[in-house]
Amino acid sequence: MILFLRRTARALIILGTLVSAATGRAVAAGPPAQKLPSALLIFPLIQSGDNGDDTRIELVNLSGNGRDVQCFYVQGDDSCNEIGFFLSLTPYQPVSWLATEGLNDVLTHSAVPPFFTPGGALKCAVVPQDGEADVDFHNAIQGRATVYGSSGRTVSYGAVGFQRLSPGDFDGVLSLDGQTYAQCPDMLHFDVLADQTSGAPPSTSDLILLPCSQDLLLQVPATIKVQFLIVNEFETQFSVAINVTCFNRQALSTIAGTLDRSTLGTDTAHLVVRGSNGPLLGLVVDGVPFQGKIGTAGNEPSFQGGRSATVVFP
Repeated sequence: MILFLRRTARALIILGTLVSAATGRAVAAGPPAQKLPSALLIFPLIQSGDNGDDTRIELVNLSGNGRDVQCFYVQGDDSCNEIGFFLSLTPYQPVSWLATEGLNDVLTHSAVPPFFTPGGALKCAVVPQDGEADVDFHNAIQGRATVYGSSGRTVSYGAVGFQRLSPGDFDGVLSLDGQTYAQCPDMLHFDVLADQTSGAPPSTSDLILLPCSQDLLLQVPATIKVQFLIVNEFETQFSVAINVTCFNRQALSTIAGTLDRSTLGTDTAHLVVRGSNGPLLGLVVDGVPFQGKIGTAGNEPSFQGGRSATVVFP
């Protein structure tokens, strides 16, 4: 006898296991596991320009087989315009390049165009060859990026990885549904420093957000209504909502002024971010006061829960 604990429009929970109502397969509900060989990588911040800003991007093939990787830079304006390229990686090969310079590797026939953007993202997916449908052929890469500017401020972070969960060919539609690929996180949690805009020198931190779903084929920008729950050190709660289309970077203090030290009332806060109509990915660039100067540090979120999304590659 099977006990049905709860039924939704898309899934059944059977004896504590989430099962797709459409396919009958178990769903790996929850956020994507990190620091593992992955099939899809999303870099939430790429910054480059003629002013000295640049990003060093690093990819490594953790597989004992050669892997082909399809990537797309995404502009951070509301157009979401993309620039695509391919990489061919030999077994266990690391590769890196600067966004402003690109890469031309004649040995592996990899070519990466230069990319200039005040703020954008990068998405890379493993493309197995015909007959390589097993998940081990998909889950092969990890990535990291280091963003630096002419001011000397540097931020390094790990790309968000999504593992392939079921065997199959790569068709350009990456269903982050907990069945084909790991789900996106439902909520992002950050511990942040409050902006001190009246300090000497003033210190500000930036929040970067982008929708987890994206159609790179039709280049239709997605707009997500973002809900913030902010809890200061006295457990006083504030709530704010904004809209994010394609890519958004703004100082914490500009989020309705709540995350400025004068309004928040404490030096730190816990920030919970959730998209009401779709999941998000994000990163905080902390402005850290130190000996009369301001340094920077990458502040990666912890994930809670899982929500489905779709990334479409041309």
